[in-house]
Amino acid sequence: MSNDLLVIVTGAATAALALAFGVPQWLRVRRTGSVAGISLPSVTNTVVSTIAWLVYGVHLHDSWVVLTAAVGLPSLVATFVAVVRRSDERAGMWLPLTWAALLAATAAATPWFPGLFPALLGASALWYVTPAAVTAWRSADVSGIAAGTWLLLALDGLVAGAYGAVAGVTAYLVYCGVALVGAMVVLARVYWRWAPECGECGPITGCTCAA
Repeated sequence: MSNDLLVIVTGAATAALALAFGVPQWLRVRRTGSVAGISLPSVTNTVVSTIAWLVYGVHLHDSWVVLTAAVGLPSLVATFVAVVRRSDERAGMWLPLTWAALLAATAAATPWFPGLFPALLGASALWYVTPAAVTAWRSADVSGIAAGTWLLLALDGLVAGAYGAVAGVTAYLVYCGVALVGAMVVLARVYWRWAPECGECGPITGCTCAA
């Protein structure tokens, strides 16, 4: 298979996965009304990151990076709106503000440090998976988390890594590693049917069920 054909195949697959990525979580929140175990800062960070990927794709003149970000954004925004409407918890919302500020600062520094923004953007998945994983492992109830979203993230990481390798997009290679590890951590909590007798404590909160 030629390199150009590999770019087309992996680019199209990445765009297709991006289109589907936010849908399972949005559907689960819409269907159940539950946001248990979902981190609002994590969802918000994903929207910020996707906008940054869109800008980065335009800068690179890479149509596949632009398309991937553009098709993925609507379902992520829809998920954000759905979670905001059903959650009264706003703790940790300084994280998206900090992330947006870091992206803006490194983008502005590109003329002097051209490799800084791609490296930071490549690690954008950290800003999604870290608060999501912490919230999941601190929650006794994770019924609001859609496992399908995290399975898609793992697959997306693999495909993005392949595209980054054949198209020379360094940020995608970093994203691949972070996405795979993060998805496994969250999926481990979703599929681990741990629950205290009182049903009030998460695995790493350090609390007890004593009265």
